[in-house]
Amino acid sequence: MNVPPQKPDGKSEKLAKFMARCGVASRRVCEQYIRARWVEVDGEIVATPETRIIPDQQKVVVRGKLIAPPDTFRYILLNKPTGIICTCKPSREKGKTILDLVTVSERVFPVGRLDKNTSGLILLTNDGELAQRLTHPSFGKEKEYLITTKRPLGEDDLEKLRKGVQLEEGLSRFRSVQKLGENSLKIVMTEGRNRQIRRTLEALHMPIKTLHRTRFGDLTLSELPRGKWRDLTLEEIERLKSE
Repeated sequence: MNVPPQKPDGKSEKLAKFMARCGVASRRVCEQYIRARWVEVDGEIVATPETRIIPDQQKVVVRGKLIAPPDTFRYILLNKPTGIICTCKPSREKGKTILDLVTVSERVFPVGRLDKNTSGLILLTNDGELAQRLTHPSFGKEKEYLITTKRPLGEDDLEKLRKGVQLEEGLSRFRSVQKLGENSLKIVMTEGRNRQIRRTLEALHMPIKTLHRTRFGDLTLSELPRGKWRDLTLEEIERLKSE
């Protein structure tokens, strides 16, 4: 049974937005949770992301847990090793997730994701509204990656990467492509399509040996070791929110 949408009255709020505000995930991922029928409002399963609720009067349960807006927000930077799954939801993949590396009392989730075989900088937070802004393509947040390939890079390869490579869903084009060595390059991008770098290079018959994210916006890993994390500074948080 579905909960009927509430009429907008100044007090109601979209269910996905409320879930994001409670730190469940970004608004887009919360919409996926609703469609997957993982969310209950007042004991009834909801499957429509457009459903509106009155937060002060209704109880929302996500995968068996009652949710509420957090008292404080947490902002974490992690240097993800390879082999770690970047998810908080049930997965068919076996192995450690990034939440196994970050021991905090708050219910945090990743901002975007890195695939299992990609290492480097990933943010975690319980601020769903900020996560939505950081991952939305319209904000053009830069992400920088260092890549080593299994074969040498030719000038033709670089020219094709700079012009753009056609994938099934459309043209894949990066903000910048810089050759660093015979088998290494740096790519800066603002999009966030699923496995975009890997699929783009595979389309050029250029298999990847290592893929490592070094920067997100103006945040870098600096000297943070693999597998370690730290809280963002107040200055870093303010910059993220003001951009």
